[in-house]
Amino acid sequence: MCGIAGSWSREGSPDDGSRLKAGLDAIRHRGPDDVGQFEWHDSSSPRTRIDLGLVRLAILDLTPAGHQPMSLPGGRFTISYNGEITNYVELRDELGALGESFVSDGDTEVLLKAWARWGVATLDRLEGMFAIAVLDAESRTLTLSRDPFGIKPLFYRHTGDRIVFNSELKGLLATVGGVPRLDWQTAIDYLQWGAYDHTERTFIDGVKQLRPAHYLVIDTVTGQMGEPVRYWWPPVATTFTGSYGEATDTVRSLFLGSVKRNLRSDVPLGIALSGGIDSSAIVGAVRHLEPDLPINTFSFISPGFARSEHEWVDRVVAATGATTHTVQSTPGDLERDLDDLIVAQGEPFGSTSIYAQYRVFQLARQHGVVVTLDGQGGDEIFAGYSGYPAQRMHTLAETGHFAKAASFARHWATWPDRNVTAMLLETAAQFAPLRLRHKVRQPFASPLLDAAALRARGIDAGFPAVGSERARGARLKTHLRTTMTGYGLPALLRHADRNSMHFSIESRVPFLDRVLTNFVLTLPEDWLIGSDGTSKRILRDAVRGWVPDAIIDRRDKIGFETPERQWLDELGSLPVNPEHPIGFLSRGRTNTLTGGLTEKEIRWGGRSHWRLINLHRWIALTGVDAS
Repeated sequence: MCGIAGSWSREGSPDDGSRLKAGLDAIRHRGPDDVGQFEWHDSSSPRTRIDLGLVRLAILDLTPAGHQPMSLPGGRFTISYNGEITNYVELRDELGALGESFVSDGDTEVLLKAWARWGVATLDRLEGMFAIAVLDAESRTLTLSRDPFGIKPLFYRHTGDRIVFNSELKGLLATVGGVPRLDWQTAIDYLQWGAYDHTERTFIDGVKQLRPAHYLVIDTVTGQMGEPVRYWWPPVATTFTGSYGEATDTVRSLFLGSVKRNLRSDVPLGIALSGGIDSSAIVGAVRHLEPDLPINTFSFISPGFARSEHEWVDRVVAATGATTHTVQSTPGDLERDLDDLIVAQGEPFGSTSIYAQYRVFQLARQHGVVVTLDGQGGDEIFAGYSGYPAQRMHTLAETGHFAKAASFARHWATWPDRNVTAMLLETAAQFAPLRLRHKVRQPFASPLLDAAALRARGIDAGFPAVGSERARGARLKTHLRTTMTGYGLPALLRHADRNSMHFSIESRVPFLDRVLTNFVLTLPEDWLIGSDGTSKRILRDAVRGWVPDAIIDRRDKIGFETPERQWLDELGSLPVNPEHPIGFLSRGRTNTLTGGLTEKEIRWGGRSHWRLINLHRWIALTGVDAS
């Protein structure tokens, strides 16, 4: 696990190396074990230059043989790579059968030699998480790519004379210098809807992020950058013809295989445990695979908070013989750590639950853990949360199964924390044209917004148009695919990456396995959410026997939840720094972080207070020009 940085420059100025170093220094927390820089000048185009760099967190092959950037003998291919290829052992065996030999024991050399043999088609063979930059000195191309789910980040900025990329915004901004400007559209999407990380845009104007499952190619002679190309898009057609039992066995086998590959590590490993089905399944799978392996779990609990997970954590620990480590926090803790958390995240984020996750990774590092396994992605692949009922109802209704739809709605409504009226309204909205659906989702006008300023900038305050595809007869699975790669999972993965790497920890996510995902999306939808409203139906059945029945049969969904309202009551009245005004907020109502308004008065729905607090503090801490 590492952080990467690099650039293409037309003039090849002498200070490019120092600029790259500044970008690497800004992300040194991602790789405290080693740092490397590489520069290349094209003999046919002496006025251009390529710089590649990396800060390394050593996980596999802790020797200098894993140093990056890494070049092949002869110098044609050079790689700077952040991530873990979980199937590198299998790829190494395949390449060995083709005559390749290796001088290191890690995955970087395997990846580099795979790329030299198969080029960009290598991406179709990889399992794991990655952000990759590969220079091909013969074809004069620099290729940037990102893993199928976007677990590892990659930001870039393209101006006329320079293309700069980095694993984090702070590293990229340290490289390019100057005063960054706020992207108003991204900020409005965030404030109004809580939407972020759903497009290539970032909170910094002119800086983009490469989307999950995409690559782009840069011509090193001209600096021309091609459009990002999608290399993976899982099919959603129901093609599986076996029985439910056979499908359950396959899910179990594929999940165990992914967990086993994710256990490969030359450093101490732990598991982030919330007490829900997904993280509990990982603990259970590890114990099933490794009966004698010491297991350390790390959890956030809120004693006295009605939605604390401590009871469920204790059940999992007792059943698996794990050693548990827990952390709890107070409003004073959040106030103390708020600025560090915001800096760690790099961009504004959605709720204080991210602080709970921050504390869990901090706790793990304090106990010497360098790699953690996390349950992220289980909900998006197996139809978790409340089961995405509107999309399932849409499938049933449009295929003529009206009686099944009515029965499903009745049973679904018996589960806790489910609002059948809201679900039926959302179901009805599914049948409206997409353009109309987004149009009617207009926000209430907030007294904090300067509508004239937004109009002058051409800012669209409507609901972000994410997920325009609508596959008849597979509405639920289509929506799951959108949540994996568009609105939903990418934000959650950003939280985990920044929080874990802030404490120099590699966070692995065994659910986000491409083969497992491809298989699950071939299954009938009622195997994902049952006719009785059971979310993650097939996953629950697949892990039964490793996980306590009480966990599998849980009907609620919590996660690392915090007593957010109590915490924010103590933060919202903090004053705003007048040196960092936000141009689209009405003047005179922003003397405090929440403008002196209640959440209802702001009219942006839940967590309005938090989003205002977060945006204000982020702008002040980063020095972004928001005018």
